[in-house]
Amino acid sequence: MISKEETQNRLEEIEVITDKRNEKLYSWFKILVTISVGLMGILISFKSDDSTSSIKSLFFIITISSLGLGILCALIVLFSEVNILNRTRKDRIGYMISRLDGKDGLELKEIKPGWIYQFAYKLSFLFYFFALLALIGYGIADELRTGLQPYL
Repeated sequence: MISKEETQNRLEEIEVITDKRNEKLYSWFKILVTISVGLMGILISFKSDDSTSSIKSLFFIITISSLGLGILCALIVLFSEVNILNRTRKDRIGYMISRLDGKDGLELKEIKPGWIYQFAYKLSFLFYFFALLALIGYGIADELRTGLQPYL
């Protein structure tokens, strides 16, 4: 049977690994948001008033709106870091109070992001995927229209 001390050590090891994973995830989301905001600014600033085709305009609208929604969802995911820390602090305070009351137990509670943060995580990937597809469509819309012209 595993001793209480060994169990606590394993739990601390899992906690360290989880903290490192979360640190990398949130760092990646910060970079993603920074790049997305920059891309959105560049796309908007270089957008000409000359509307060559309605399909190109549609791709531009989808790209900008998907990027904007992706950024919003990514910011919600980043806020989940604060939410998890607040919930962890609350859990640790409760654990310490129970220890002070003489209750002896192990800290086994895993704190995950709330459902809204998990939903925003999935939505951010979906919106970024649509933004990428729409950006590709925006880039080749004129070529498709002019390239198909002789055949129509």
